[in-house]
Amino acid sequence: MSVKQALVYNVLSALMAYVGMLIGTAVGQYTHNVTSWIFAITAGMFLYVALVDMLPEMLHGDSEDHKRCQFGHFLLQNVGLLTGFGIMLLIAIFEDRIVLDFGF
Repeated sequence: MSVKQALVYNVLSALMAYVGMLIGTAVGQYTHNVTSWIFAITAGMFLYVALVDMLPEMLHGDSEDHKRCQFGHFLLQNVGLLTGFGIMLLIAIFEDRIVLDFGF
């Protein structure tokens, strides 16, 4: 792939994110009983993308340094994943109480 093609595909990807945002905002604004389903699908998509990108690297990213302390590497990977899941769970549980007041 050439640099020009990569830039075009990157711009198209960024534009599709805005199109998706507009569609999601319109659907969420006019149908209030569907918003929980939209949040669930969005969270699932984020998890899928994150795991598809991270798991192969975690499984096949062995170097000589990591072979010496495989248990420590395994523990660190799992603590990182569980911390991320925990943060998302806390945000989901306390989303009604989160208030951002920047005072500008």
